[in-house]
Amino acid sequence: MPDITRSSHRALHSSLAMLATIALARSASADDAPNPSSELAAASDGDTNAAPTETAVVTTADAPPAARYPRAVIARPLTLPSGLAVFGADATANHDVSVMGGAPIVGYGITDKLELQVPYAFATRDFEAKGQLDLDVGYAVLRGALGGKLEAIARIRGGYDLLASHSRPLLIGLHAQYNVTDKLAIISGVPGSQQLRISLAKDAAMARPVDFTLPLGIGLQATGALYLQLDTKLAQLEISESANTLIFRDATPVALTAVYNVVNAVDVQIAVGTDLSNAPGDALTFLVGARYYAGRL
Repeated sequence: MPDITRSSHRALHSSLAMLATIALARSASADDAPNPSSELAAASDGDTNAAPTETAVVTTADAPPAARYPRAVIARPLTLPSGLAVFGADATANHDVSVMGGAPIVGYGITDKLELQVPYAFATRDFEAKGQLDLDVGYAVLRGALGGKLEAIARIRGGYDLLASHSRPLLIGLHAQYNVTDKLAIISGVPGSQQLRISLAKDAAMARPVDFTLPLGIGLQATGALYLQLDTKLAQLEISESANTLIFRDATPVALTAVYNVVNAVDVQIAVGTDLSNAPGDALTFLVGARYYAGRL
């Protein structure tokens, strides 16, 4: 029995020694194995030559700057941007071409909010260089309101009739445009149709009319380059030595204008107008013209 006990003890000791050896070997193997998270941290901290991963940020080229004066008329600001000049001319005629006229115009954006226009009109059929010289100043008082849809420009126009040798009426008003959509707009008070008219010289009836009108226009951007606008006057309200007129009852003036942007810097336009309530055929007027924009568009 004693021999058997000693043999058992020796066998037990041998087994324990073998187990300890195996455990130590496994531990050492685990310590030597690479740690993926440690290698990733090391690569991100110090290895600038490490290969990019799928999550790397890819930079793209900067987007081109937005146009200051887009090709689509409906999207243009109502004043010329700073440093942009316009040079244009129109030819006009009545229904039987017995009265014809020329109307050159220049304009300049003094700032992004302040512009100056100088229109001139003279007779061309029986040529007479002396004509009507006006100065129109517009200043943006509201831009980008109602979610970018509403713009309003305070405008004042005055001038001198070189042929008749007297002052032109003073026109004061608000040029406003509300874009219902990017294709449809409601407009009032475009240059030359300001709401308040104050006559500074007597007319043929020896009166100095003062009145307030309600012009209204609908603009449609038919295509990227073609723009249409229909204008009328809802009413004229007498303030002094004038007369009250209402649309449909007394007069129904309408004018349809088409503007086509040939290239970015060139517009051509045609217009036809009449009075639907008073001899529309005899009241017909026609206009053809062009505009060239010089400066950064």
